[in-house]
Amino acid sequence: MKLPGFTLLLLFLFTLPTSLAAPAEGGKGYDAAFIEEVKQAIQRKTGQEPNDEEIANALNGITVGLLDDGKYAEAEPFARQALEFSEERLGPEHPGTLSSLNNLAGLYQTQGHYQEAEPLYRRALAASERVLGKEHSDTLTSLNNLALLYQAQGRHGEAEPLYQRALEARERVLGREHPDTLTSLNNLALLYRAQGRHGEAEPLYQRALEARERVLGPEHPDTLTSLNNLAGLYWAQGHYQEAEPLYRRALEAYERVLGKEHPDTLGSLNNLALLYDAQGRHGEAEPLYRRALEARERVLGKEHPNTLTSVNNLAGLYESQGHYQEAEPLYQRALAARERVLGATHPDTLATRLNLAGLHIERGAIPKAVESLRAMDGHLRRFMGDQLATTRAESTRRGWLFSESNFQSVVFSLALRHPGPETRDLAAGVLLRWKRLAGAGEALAARLARTSDDPEIRALAEELASTRAGLSHQMNLPKPDQAAIATHLDRLGELEVELAGLSREFQGHLEERALDWRAVRERLPAGSALLSLRLFRPADFKTGKLGEPHWLAMLLPAADDSEDGGIALHDLGPAGPVVEELVNLRTAESKANAKTFFGKLFAWFHAIKAKAAAEELYVLLFGELDGALAGYDRLYLAPDGMLDLLAFHRLVLPDGRYWVERQPLHQIRAGRDLVANVGWGELASPNKKAVGVRPPERSIPRSPQPTLVAFGGIDYGKFPAADHASTSPANRHLRAERGGFSVLAHTGPEASAIGREYKAITGRPAKVWYGEEASEGRLKTLLSPDALPPRVLHLATHGFFLSRKGEGNERPLTLSGLALAGANEGMAGKPTDGEDGVLYALEAQSLNLEGTELVALSACDTGKGEVDYSEGVYGLTRAFRMAGARNVLMTLWPLNDALAREFMGDFYRNWLGGQGCEGKCQATGTPLSPAEALRRTRLAWIKSDDARRRDPKYWAPYVLVE
Repeated sequence: MKLPGFTLLLLFLFTLPTSLAAPAEGGKGYDAAFIEEVKQAIQRKTGQEPNDEEIANALNGITVGLLDDGKYAEAEPFARQALEFSEERLGPEHPGTLSSLNNLAGLYQTQGHYQEAEPLYRRALAASERVLGKEHSDTLTSLNNLALLYQAQGRHGEAEPLYQRALEARERVLGREHPDTLTSLNNLALLYRAQGRHGEAEPLYQRALEARERVLGPEHPDTLTSLNNLAGLYWAQGHYQEAEPLYRRALEAYERVLGKEHPDTLGSLNNLALLYDAQGRHGEAEPLYRRALEARERVLGKEHPNTLTSVNNLAGLYESQGHYQEAEPLYQRALAARERVLGATHPDTLATRLNLAGLHIERGAIPKAVESLRAMDGHLRRFMGDQLATTRAESTRRGWLFSESNFQSVVFSLALRHPGPETRDLAAGVLLRWKRLAGAGEALAARLARTSDDPEIRALAEELASTRAGLSHQMNLPKPDQAAIATHLDRLGELEVELAGLSREFQGHLEERALDWRAVRERLPAGSALLSLRLFRPADFKTGKLGEPHWLAMLLPAADDSEDGGIALHDLGPAGPVVEELVNLRTAESKANAKTFFGKLFAWFHAIKAKAAAEELYVLLFGELDGALAGYDRLYLAPDGMLDLLAFHRLVLPDGRYWVERQPLHQIRAGRDLVANVGWGELASPNKKAVGVRPPERSIPRSPQPTLVAFGGIDYGKFPAADHASTSPANRHLRAERGGFSVLAHTGPEASAIGREYKAITGRPAKVWYGEEASEGRLKTLLSPDALPPRVLHLATHGFFLSRKGEGNERPLTLSGLALAGANEGMAGKPTDGEDGVLYALEAQSLNLEGTELVALSACDTGKGEVDYSEGVYGLTRAFRMAGARNVLMTLWPLNDALAREFMGDFYRNWLGGQGCEGKCQATGTPLSPAEALRRTRLAWIKSDDARRRDPKYWAPYVLVE
């Protein structure tokens, strides 16, 4: 709300608010009598008759003076007169008019009237950019103000790029220590804190505070704001000892400088009370809360957002003291008013709703708690949908999902503590709707990019693919250009947000998130069940705190006549021991391999350890559920977190069998996949029922070709001859971690045999590429948006997942990939065509695999990736699913080249030949789904006379994600 172009005249005008009567309200246009009085007051002060611009400046000065004093009700008629006078006498785009627009919008924002403020801010910014230019200081003030409004509304994704643009421009135009620059710095830090990005917020807060103390002085209101904000960050981090002296210093200075009832003083008072409350010092907190609330009601009004914060906080204090009857009406008041003033999806409203639900649980009013949490589920998903669709930084999108996980933990804890049809119904719906939430929306946007005929969307998709490739390469250069990486990251975020905005299906996806367990149950085959796992933190409703992570299991049977569909929820216990045992299993598996006598003895010992770990893991996770699980003909498993890296079929049951021997296990990413998935065979032959394939939910616009494309026998030391055009050393991490890709002698024969089998069994074409022809450029051409994708894509090559090595990585999909022709030359900086011979997972996301039935990654470690709380593993599997593949066959540990060739050959014969096919066969048997074929292959190897085939090291790494 800074005013542009002030003259020394304003120094004389700060007495005007006390010497002028307020202007008349109502009507259209300015109050001529009031303006005449202002004109005369100026003339008395200056001895000269003021012109219209000077009158407008005086009115704006009065408005700002009242706002600075916290006299919002008195400021409004002056702000309105300033705008109406300026528009009529100076014109709608005069700088004075734009200042009036900003001031009135700022007043509305301060009063919590966000809907009235936004169009004024937008109009001021657009006009300022036209009239003054994009980097004029007043334009940057308008930009900052609009960002502040977005943040106040909880629209963080829209606020961030505006804050960043304002800060960068102010640093350039005004300098790093100009007061306006420091305001931008402080505001960006506030946003980061609201997003939970404390590590990024702290250095900005500290820089702003130090500079403001130097430039403005230790007791300037802006300096005190920085002091208060830094203390608030320490409070949020639980560093109470660091926070308290800063809060006390800020409050004492605010009272001296601004007065005891100034809004900023009251904010500081509230913050100190929050600190005492968090420390359990309730006796010290209560009088501060009461004083802040009473003063805010007087100064700001009973429904001002800050007043409602005080109401909510006082209710929380009463709740923590066990004074439930005093707390409930305050929570009810805060919730009702926040819904009116801020809206149902505002973060403050959602926080109060969750607080009220917790109070209901403590009081034993479970139906009321369920009702409140059910409403919150819908509101919170709408808020989250807005954040995911508008936030550019992927890490921030993931951070949002993690930050809102407390709601899920409360719902799950309620259902476990108070089991009943209503609580189970709520918990099942929340689990299904929230799991893999971001991935579901991103997949729909990616599908739009692949299938749309809209030229704008096609151009956007093309640039998106190019930017992903550019970022993947930049991230792994020998000397990464951090500026170029930042540019690529920013542009990638812009493009993803733009695509989400253009996607009508994405908007419909907001409604799809209303998916519930009944829709999933209808898709389950008879005799089956969904077993969905979720990491959560048990809630202590007395203290309001969350415990250490546990695993939750939801078992949903295919058919049940009970009110809650037979849903069963189980707390499987702490996550730590399970993760520890998973590590033990993986370690033992990796060591159970040797050729010498002593090596074989060592390997035998570790094989015994691996079996014991597999038995212990099953008991830890499913021991109490074993009887129930054994009763189903087949299970659909939806793992979570680290369990995405577990080969469930390899676990050993109490009776000594591998789990895969007892019943078919289908691995899916989330329960919603049962509703959304469509098999290729159903599109190609809708009247031919396949074993284990679910019926279609909806059709796909363009069916894939009935072909197979395979890459194998790849020459990692040579690019295609025609591709030698430029020099670009790349793949810094790969060189450091691998030292190059070795020849895989059996992958060429593997790809060749699979191609022959495919043609012989199906009668359909197969294209196999070898050596230097199996290049990254060729794969991207074959799977471009204009090409029809194949039914099957088989890639027999090296896969990898790179460790972070302590470096932050905004895009974890740049850490996984596949080696293709010339990969070693790319690492050595030899000539390329702009491709480096490595297909990173981020690039694979842009391939066109729309409707492809199977992508087989016959390579080491293709299932690995960065594990995220909400979204699971960020790696090749996620990328190929995003690209449209219906099923992805990946591996969880390194493969034996020769045995991988044999296993893949058996799998394809079982799948393509169908049930009843043995040896050489035609597609005359009952068709099998890829999942059924994979199980059949595993069982055959488990029962083989060959000891190596029986070894789970060789048949268990393959996991099919449906």
